[in-house]
Amino acid sequence: MVTLDRSAVRYVVVGLANTGLDLALFTALAVGLDARPVVANVVSTVVVMTISFFVNRSWVFGADDAGARAYAGFVAVTLFSGLVLQSLVILGVLQLAGAVAPEVPHDLAAPAAKVVAMGVGMVSNFLGYRYVFARFGSGTASSSSTTANP
Repeated sequence: MVTLDRSAVRYVVVGLANTGLDLALFTALAVGLDARPVVANVVSTVVVMTISFFVNRSWVFGADDAGARAYAGFVAVTLFSGLVLQSLVILGVLQLAGAVAPEVPHDLAAPAAKVVAMGVGMVSNFLGYRYVFARFGSGTASSSSTTANP
């Protein structure tokens, strides 16, 4: 039996919902409204990141009073994780794949590297968001624990 922090469980739920919303909004803009894919991506990312801030602030980390400074920190954590950390992980995984299993085609290695990077980014974001909401809000960024089956 694994004990999970309640905020970690809630974070995963919010992350899954955000991923679905991001994909749906991106698709509606890029396919439904024929927006350029990059424009659709920027709009969906900003909208979902903002919604994510408010849901993480209140439901995941219980820091309802966290304001503009917390939002700036949230954005900084998200951008660092998404642009810097994930890019480094992708490059590292691709280098490792090329050295260890050069027969694996790039079409398989690249998405696998992105999945690994998303996992690392998810952990990085959780830790960064926990810090941001603990620093800029009065919420208890480490809520009570709940038990989950492995």
